[in-house]
Amino acid sequence: MRILVFGAGVVGTVYAWQLHEAGADVSLLVKKKRLVRYSHSGVPISFTDMRNEKKAIGQAVFRPQTTDRIDPAERYDLIIICVRNNQLPDVIPYIAKQAPESHLLFLGSIFDEVKMMRKFMPPDRFSLGFPDFLYGKNTDNGINCFLFKKANTVLGTPAGKNNPMLQKAAAIMDAAGLQPKIIQNMPDWQACRYLKSAIIPALVSKAGNATLFGESKHLIRQYIMALKEGQKLCPKKVKGKLGISPFNLFYLPSFLIPFFLRRTLTTEQMAAWDTQQKHAAEEKKYMYYKVLNAAKRLKKPMPYWASFEKYMDF
Repeated sequence: MRILVFGAGVVGTVYAWQLHEAGADVSLLVKKKRLVRYSHSGVPISFTDMRNEKKAIGQAVFRPQTTDRIDPAERYDLIIICVRNNQLPDVIPYIAKQAPESHLLFLGSIFDEVKMMRKFMPPDRFSLGFPDFLYGKNTDNGINCFLFKKANTVLGTPAGKNNPMLQKAAAIMDAAGLQPKIIQNMPDWQACRYLKSAIIPALVSKAGNATLFGESKHLIRQYIMALKEGQKLCPKKVKGKLGISPFNLFYLPSFLIPFFLRRTLTTEQMAAWDTQQKHAAEEKKYMYYKVLNAAKRLKKPMPYWASFEKYMDF
């Protein structure tokens, strides 16, 4: 299987690196000005790998096969799209046109973009995914990333139906240690994961940093209330079935949720939140306002969500 990773940020580079290490035929699409450097000098990657019993900390240099454009005549079996949510409105129509025979896997934050995807391609031509086991940031010298053990590359289809191409992609990811997990209600899972990713920066900003947010019972309660408001915008209101914190706790009495939620917050996760605050501000602001504007359009009151607007200037 020939694979192209579209997007040479942290997620795209790390996935291309791990697939390459496992022997996959993978290329990475990069900007033209980076083409020579990526192919020859490579990308330095500092990693903290917690997937095995013993945590590994190390460095690697990844020299990928690269291209700076998609040639329709250059057929790829699978294209993994790893771009920020605010880039999808431009990427979806472009890649649907340029790669008409490839299966597309949109790996990242998705809220209601499936509607747009369906306008440009049939539902069996694309799949959805989220790199839940990976956090990272770009540095002056390359990439710094965390690979977590108790998390997955969550995968699924728009309608929850079996897709042979997604099964093949999952098998290749499994061989590469990318910990794939196919679920049936992927659009709901991604919408809820989107809500979580969109609101946390505002809470971290209000608290001062992620550690202070994690220590504040008051802010965690506000976090829960904001997510419950946001869940009203999801296609279905799912309780306890998504396997994603804190939505999997919503079946509990409200006074118990903060206690159990605080127990799930790890030092590495809070460090990752602080990193996103610095390196993904534009995308996070876009995501926050996308939810807020959707609520206004649908006339669904979200007072908790709206109360954090003043903290989005970070």
